[in-house]
Amino acid sequence: GKICVVIDVLRATTTVCAALDNGALSVIPVRDVEQALSLQKEGNLVGGERNGIKISEFDFGNSPKEYTPELIEHKKVVLTTTNGTKAIDLSSDAKEIFAASFANISALCAYLKSSDLDIVLFCAGWKNRVNLEDSLFAATVMHSLSDYCAPTGDSAQLLSQWYDGLDNNLTRGKILRNASHVHRFEKLGVTDLEYCITDDLHPVLPKLQNGELVDIHS
Repeated sequence: GKICVVIDVLRATTTVCAALDNGALSVIPVRDVEQALSLQKEGNLVGGERNGIKISEFDFGNSPKEYTPELIEHKKVVLTTTNGTKAIDLSSDAKEIFAASFANISALCAYLKSSDLDIVLFCAGWKNRVNLEDSLFAATVMHSLSDYCAPTGDSAQLLSQWYDGLDNNLTRGKILRNASHVHRFEKLGVTDLEYCITDDLHPVLPKLQNGELVDIHS
């Protein structure tokens, strides 16, 4: 009965925002590679990764930069990732499910401020562990909503207090420089960090409807 905001900043939910903003009809999140390959045989484009590495049979990896209008406009895209699409699947009992990242943070917060439902910020993390980038996003959203609602639960309060104590001169890049996922990216040669921590590059509002993420932002 709640709104569930699924957060996988590096990179699944950023990729969802990029794909929808660049003209994809929808993004179909699936948990398993086998399911994605089955949908590919039906004529859908397929993207994603495992452990940060593109699946060899897929059309795309999990970089938002890959999902350009020339390749995806007016098409459906199937996506499966190590953490983000798993989190979406685990959210299935929520009343409303959204994919969120810094790329669409303003559109998301505007919607949340207009709703009277309870909100769950679901950080996908990394293989069932806390990660810094998703936590930073969740804390940023809570700060934006502080005049509308208060964090409940220990984890939300810890994040809120941590965020309030950050040095105002710190950039997101500096906050995340020691994040484990950033180091993982560096080893893989991935250069998406700055892209994924930039506000409002893709002002869409991806909502899960009938198993597909579609943009409801007007």
